[in-house]
Amino acid sequence: MTNFYISRHGQTENNLNRRFSGWIDTPLTEEGVRNAQASAAKLVDVKLDLIVASDLGRAFTTAYIIARKLGYTEDIQRLKALREVNYGDYANQPYEAYPEMSAVENADFVSPNGESLNQMQARVIDCLVELDARNHGESILLVAHDGTINAIRAAFNQDSIGIADLTHNAHDFVANFRFEAGEVVSFIEL
Repeated sequence: MTNFYISRHGQTENNLNRRFSGWIDTPLTEEGVRNAQASAAKLVDVKLDLIVASDLGRAFTTAYIIARKLGYTEDIQRLKALREVNYGDYANQPYEAYPEMSAVENADFVSPNGESLNQMQARVIDCLVELDARNHGESILLVAHDGTINAIRAAFNQDSIGIADLTHNAHDFVANFRFEAGEVVSFIEL
């Protein structure tokens, strides 16, 4: 069994301005830096073997702040598979621009030039399978995105990613989950 922790990136300019980011990037705000420090405080008693971040700057910057606060000196791995859902043409648009639909419909909705929540969830779970295979039994911190967290939570709860996506996780969110035989077997917010 592999012991994972997951943290959301700190607040960004797009979060503050209520705009979708997806695969585009905007920098952390001053509040975002404080969020990363608060996430690190929740992990102060955890011994980490590895820190892995989404390859987007907001996640890597958050991972770097957490790593320095915890005294972690190894390289931080960056993986594209941990990215947020690709909003395609809705990236950088105001939240209000997104079409209205039910949570179940949203799970399968593919933004023009983007991907669906179901596609994102499959990508994230495949990434966990690979990380588990390479680092089985270790303690790993993932620093990623709201959608990534909801994809993992939905897998644990055996719920629709569309339903899980209704949850908006704080920017200092940290959870612990266990992964075994390709399944999320626990999920506890810290």
